[in-house]
Amino acid sequence: MRCARIKDHASFRPAADLLAARDAQKPTPPGSEAAKEELSKAMALLLGREKPNHQIGTAYSWAATEKPVRRHILNMAGLSPDRWESPIHSFTEAERLTMRRAVLRAITIYERALNAV
Repeated sequence: MRCARIKDHASFRPAADLLAARDAQKPTPPGSEAAKEELSKAMALLLGREKPNHQIGTAYSWAATEKPVRRHILNMAGLSPDRWESPIHSFTEAERLTMRRAVLRAITIYERALNAV
C-alpha cells in the first residue's frame, strides 16, 4: 500500500534552507561589480578563442557551382563573366560583396516569382 512521505515535505524543512535556495536563483541586480567581473572574464575567453577557417569550404562551394550560374552571378554583379574559372579568393573583398548583393537580389526576385505562381 502506498503512503505519503510527509516527513520529506518542504514545510518540514528549516525555512533558512528554502530562503537560501530562493535567493540563489534571484537575478543579479544591475550594475553589480561581481557580474561585471564575470562578464569581463567571459569576454576575455571569447576573444582568445581560435576562429574557424571557412576558406576551404567557400572555395569548394564556388568551384562546385555550375559554369552558367557562376557566369550569371558575375554578369549580375557587373563583373566580366569570363572570370568564371577564377577561384573565389582571387576576387577582391569589394567584388565579393558586390557578387553577394547581386545573388541576394536575384533570390528575392525568384522568391517573388515563386510566390506569384
